[in-house]
Amino acid sequence: MQKNQVEEGNVKIVTEIDNDTAFYNPLGKFSRSIFVKIFSAYAMSKGGNLTYAEPFSGSGIKGIRLSVEGGGFSTFIFNDIDEGSLRITKENWKNNVVKGEVIFYNLEANDFFQSLVNKGRVDGLDVDPFGSSSPYIFNAIRAVRGGGLISFTFTDTQVLGGIHSEALEKRYHVKAKKVQFLKELQARIAITNVILEASAINIAAFPVFAHVDKHYIRTYHIIKPKASLSSELVKNIKYITASDCGYTSLEESFYCPYCGKPTDNIGPLYVGNIFNKDLIKKAHELSGDCKGCAELFEIALEENDNIPFYYDTRYLASMLRTTTPSKNILLERLRASGFKSSRTIFCSTGVKTCAPFGIFESMFYVK
Repeated sequence: MQKNQVEEGNVKIVTEIDNDTAFYNPLGKFSRSIFVKIFSAYAMSKGGNLTYAEPFSGSGIKGIRLSVEGGGFSTFIFNDIDEGSLRITKENWKNNVVKGEVIFYNLEANDFFQSLVNKGRVDGLDVDPFGSSSPYIFNAIRAVRGGGLISFTFTDTQVLGGIHSEALEKRYHVKAKKVQFLKELQARIAITNVILEASAINIAAFPVFAHVDKHYIRTYHIIKPKASLSSELVKNIKYITASDCGYTSLEESFYCPYCGKPTDNIGPLYVGNIFNKDLIKKAHELSGDCKGCAELFEIALEENDNIPFYYDTRYLASMLRTTTPSKNILLERLRASGFKSSRTIFCSTGVKTCAPFGIFESMFYVK
């Protein structure tokens, strides 16, 4: 007898068969939709006929949705160390209108990665464990072909947000505090972790997209096995200076030039571009059936992702003891003054701008 039937996207799955159960998180539905669009855009740009793998299949929902709703992948490799979960994945694959060849493994994740290496690696790999992807990054990257796409999930959001500073330093070797650009900080810490793990074996893990929700951080990377490219990425790992008054800068200073209080240095942190606009444009074109995906990609295409932080207008308004101005009006004023400025996918009230902090702050008082 089958229980817990779920319909998501264009697929139907079960999460329980007899005494076997498989993990399924309904809160990850939107994340999985983004995943399908990004991976499909990538595969189609490569001409298709690619191989996809996942080490933590659970119910198999991700790979099955990619097969049914996406395009460009012709071979799907599912792995789960839990035999019951693998049984459910097989059943779900069989009961959907899937496209492509399928292979199943019942291995520990790192053994699975080594098996992929031994058999020539894959073009696409999604690492989505419970908790942090950090323990799996090194071996996972080795399992991806040059030019391939890999994505990671991090669910230790409180650690990555600087709330537990000791745990953050121990796990990610980053010093941070809770800041107004919290969600971008979480994404950039995760991205930094991936870049540094890859650099240890002279592989460049170029970030191409990232997004953050209350429960998870998702990062996407193109893998290029070249030492010089890896070194270029590492050169973009620096520190961000932040003050409680809202001042944020890539310029090092021990005291805030605006409020005069001591600043905090946050990092080491990757501060380079994190969006591949060509890939995101293709993903946006595939998002006609997902309004939320289309809206997110639209903002990402506009975003100044070379600025590694944003200003939260609500936070600054509270610090300045004034009302929160319209984000759109602020952007108009900034652009009219010649400062490149944009929205950000990381915060609905966030603004990215190259304007000096004092000028940006003064615009809160313009009526």
